[in-house]
Amino acid sequence: MKCKSLVLSVLFVSAWHVPAVAQADSLAAHYASFISETSLRSVLNVLAHDSLEGRETGMEGQRKAAAYIMAQFRSYGIQPVPDAEARGMLPNGYQQRFPLVVNRLGGLGINVDGTSFGFLTDYFYFQEHLQEALDVQEVMVLAPVSLGGARLGGSSKVVMLLDTQDPGTDIMELVGQASAALAKTGTRVLMVVQDKAQEMMHHYDAFLGRARMQLDKGQQENRTQGLQVVVITPQMAQAILDHGHLTLTKAYKTAVKKRVIVKVAVQFTYTPQHGQLSAENVLGYIEGSDKKGEVVAVTAHYDHVGVINGEVYNGADDDGSGTAAVLGMAQAFARAKAEGHGPRRSMLFMTVSGEEKGLLGSEWYTDHPVLPLDSTVADLNIDMIGRTDTVYGDSSHYVYVIGSKRISRQLGDLIEAENAKRTHLDLDYKFDAENDPNRFYYRSDHYNFAKHGVPIAFFFNGVHADYHGPHDEVGKIRFDLLHQRTLLVYYTAWMLANRDSRVAKDGPEGAR
Repeated sequence: MKCKSLVLSVLFVSAWHVPAVAQADSLAAHYASFISETSLRSVLNVLAHDSLEGRETGMEGQRKAAAYIMAQFRSYGIQPVPDAEARGMLPNGYQQRFPLVVNRLGGLGINVDGTSFGFLTDYFYFQEHLQEALDVQEVMVLAPVSLGGARLGGSSKVVMLLDTQDPGTDIMELVGQASAALAKTGTRVLMVVQDKAQEMMHHYDAFLGRARMQLDKGQQENRTQGLQVVVITPQMAQAILDHGHLTLTKAYKTAVKKRVIVKVAVQFTYTPQHGQLSAENVLGYIEGSDKKGEVVAVTAHYDHVGVINGEVYNGADDDGSGTAAVLGMAQAFARAKAEGHGPRRSMLFMTVSGEEKGLLGSEWYTDHPVLPLDSTVADLNIDMIGRTDTVYGDSSHYVYVIGSKRISRQLGDLIEAENAKRTHLDLDYKFDAENDPNRFYYRSDHYNFAKHGVPIAFFFNGVHADYHGPHDEVGKIRFDLLHQRTLLVYYTAWMLANRDSRVAKDGPEGAR
């Protein structure tokens, strides 16, 4: 009788489990129908419109985008985060503001014997290592061939390297060689004379003139004492060489043979080009039922690079596509919740800002989590899923998946199972390789969750010709692919939110 009872119990549980699973699958499919190509297009048409001015972090266009995303959450019936202000949110309950320090290059001034020279007219540089005043009375002149010579032992604080006679030299390689050679000589400034300095300034001016941002953590300004490298024009170099009665050609020929010192007063001044801004992450929260203390996060960044030289960079794919996907999923889950079929675990649909400036918004969130990170089951991050890259053809139905098995193999297996059952995309793990030179695993917002040991998966379509360019527009989006990839993330999120146990962690892989 005992054996018979056990058999009957197993049969009863199995009979109950099959329809339960079937019902769960049916519900998932039903609410997936609220995510459509039309709805994704509608959202993207707003996010990637010129009126949002490229959604640059800390700027008016980014704030307009944040207001739009917040309004969408409200329209879906998603309530503000509970106890918002106590959790560090703005009073509206949807936005988490974070402070920024803005730095611009150009604080380093150079004066030669009373004549001032200008940043981006006479010289340029990529980093400001000399963050203090420096006055010298001599400049040492070197030719590239002399970098390995014994004459470096008595180097001056300012060295001028003549690159004008070696047009085939790679300037970055040359700077690297010079920096290594001068590392222990007491040299503070390396001025590289380059015939094409003006051309290089024109090429890099949009980059060099843009604000650089970092989180304002209330720390003192970091002073870096490395070698200051400055690329200067031949005309500026000649103003120095005039004091030694040398032409560029004569100075080069002399420097090849022996040590050349020009007696001249050169002053370096430093005026920090600092300011303060703030930006916002936008959070949509749906409380779970019996497992509401655990959270599934779905993230994308809604910022882009703004306006460059008067042209709006709309970032339809990067990452308007991911943001539209997050909003589409939020609407589907909110509809399920409203109709009594809400998730067992709580859902966090978060669009972050500051990604293009160095993953700043997600760093702020994971350093100041609104919902505990140890209760965050996984982060599904979406960054560019609306197009195809230069490897795949237009007819390809694929998505790159990165990091899905690094912290939790179960998460990766779940994604593969849902894809096999639902979306039938080609899952490409090329960029998940440990030796991937692109290092995409470290280059989007999931990484800040991974650093804290939260299982992550990153969905990505790869880089195309319009990446970070002015022509990443809605008209080039493959909405069929955007829809299909969104559904893969949606079904994965549905399973994560409703399975009996959270995915197991194999180890803190993301802390590497």
